[in-house]
Amino acid sequence: MKNLFISGITGKVGKLLSSYALESNQFKLVGGSCSPDSTFIEKDVGELLETEETGIQISGKMSEDLSADIIIDFSSPKSSMEILQLAKKKEIPILIGTTGFSEDDFKEIEVASTKIPVLFAPNTSSGIAILKNILNTSKKLFSEDNGFSISETHHIEKKDSPSGTALDLQRVIISIYPEANVVIESFREGNNPGEHTVSIALDKEIIEFTHRAEDRSIFALGALKGAVWLTKRSAGFYSMGDIYTS
Repeated sequence: MKNLFISGITGKVGKLLSSYALESNQFKLVGGSCSPDSTFIEKDVGELLETEETGIQISGKMSEDLSADIIIDFSSPKSSMEILQLAKKKEIPILIGTTGFSEDDFKEIEVASTKIPVLFAPNTSSGIAILKNILNTSKKLFSEDNGFSISETHHIEKKDSPSGTALDLQRVIISIYPEANVVIESFREGNNPGEHTVSIALDKEIIEFTHRAEDRSIFALGALKGAVWLTKRSAGFYSMGDIYTS
């Protein structure tokens, strides 16, 4: 079993991750961190999950003395960059599911990946990974003259807009069609876990690819799958798509 630390354990996905990890035969949950002003600081993970005590205490940051084989991060950009430095120092693989990074943050993540395995995953669902692979095989089907657009909808509490997934899809399209103008529309409503549509305009025709998350569990389960895969990799910058193509 691999020792797992969850950064952002009190968040929507973090709670699911901790619940699944406690039942996993592949991971042993050894700790989790949250915002320093959270009411769960120094509380047992069991209290977070409203279950029996686990003996695992939630902290404001990961201790350098803690032994971990893998870190899964679903926190905030600031917290992500802090734990990334610790992961690099201790040579611990890290899966980053946090979104909202600046270009400088992204460059720093890429630099870290030269020292440790980094799985950068703005969306950890298998469906988005498959959609990106479909786009990557589309070069002979479309051209830069076609109109590309992305529409994304999330719950009203989501802070970053556009979503990290939408920006990631935009990067994929531009990497294939460098001159394409890829417009993103963002909507925030209800409790939507996440919906993304890539539209490609032809002459009087529109082709659309839509991924709709029906439950947040897909992100937690996808992250655990990615973490298993990442622990077997050497230093490098990886994406969820690599899991399904290697």
